[in-house]
Amino acid sequence: MKKLAVPVTAALACLAWLIFRPSAPTILSLRVGQTFNEVTNLSSFPVMASSNIPDARSEGNGATWVTTPSVIIQFNDPTYGFTLPPTTFAAVDYMNYRVTTISTSPMLNKLPFDDAFEIAKSLQQQLQDGGWQPENQTTWLDLGDKRKLQQNLRRNDPTYRNYVELVAPQKYSIIFRFYCSERCDSLVGLDRYLIDVGIGKDYGFEIERRNERHLEW
Repeated sequence: MKKLAVPVTAALACLAWLIFRPSAPTILSLRVGQTFNEVTNLSSFPVMASSNIPDARSEGNGATWVTTPSVIIQFNDPTYGFTLPPTTFAAVDYMNYRVTTISTSPMLNKLPFDDAFEIAKSLQQQLQDGGWQPENQTTWLDLGDKRKLQQNLRRNDPTYRNYVELVAPQKYSIIFRFYCSERCDSLVGLDRYLIDVGIGKDYGFEIERRNERHLEW
């Protein structure tokens, strides 16, 4: 009986692994201004099945949601593009059949500070290398002193700026935020952190262009 138990146990363990193993990441490839059909065709993520599809009845408005792991978001602009780590959450909004905003937390779960810090550092480096520029008197996140940064984030001080506003001039804007989201007062390392990324048009440029058109009238 004992000899039989070993292969049975191994078989059950193998079956459990097959059932519960993490699925391979899918890709959601898009950029602001791209059409819903382009996003669908460029992505391995099941966009159609995960969307309120923009159509004539909705006047071209719609949304795509990521709610399960794991999805890699590729911002596919040839100049300002970047790739985010796998996520379990993202929301994409469409107007006139085109992407208007992208919101995500580029991580699978809330993370300990050191793990979240590495994601923030890597993402900020990508954005710097890609030519994104701070705007509205914000600056790049100060990642030079990890422990000082952690202390500032744990305090949740509203006067401490834990985000940077970025622009790809005349094209896109980003809000990139790094913050403590859970048990920030823990003394035993239970504090957890999130990173939020929100992407849209360069709204400052859009406003300037509209004002210029208004003056021409």
